[in-house]
Amino acid sequence: MGNEIAKRIELEKREKMLHERLANDTKRLQSAKAHLKTCEEALEHTLMELHEVKQEKKAITGLLESMWNGGNAEGSLKRA
Repeated sequence: MGNEIAKRIELEKREKMLHERLANDTKRLQSAKAHLKTCEEALEHTLMELHEVKQEKKAITGLLESMWNGGNAEGSLKRA
């Protein structure tokens, strides 16, 4: 009977440890999800900003080339 009591105590200790591990892993997962969301939002913002910069660059390049070359600025616009 003493063996069963010792085994039960060990199982209770192990159960408590596993509950603590589960709680810690859950907290880490929630933190990782929040960090991932922040990174995704930053990436999306950067991509939108990059798209805007490219559009502005194209517009300015087209304007400058049309001022210097007249209406025939197709070649350089495609490179921009």
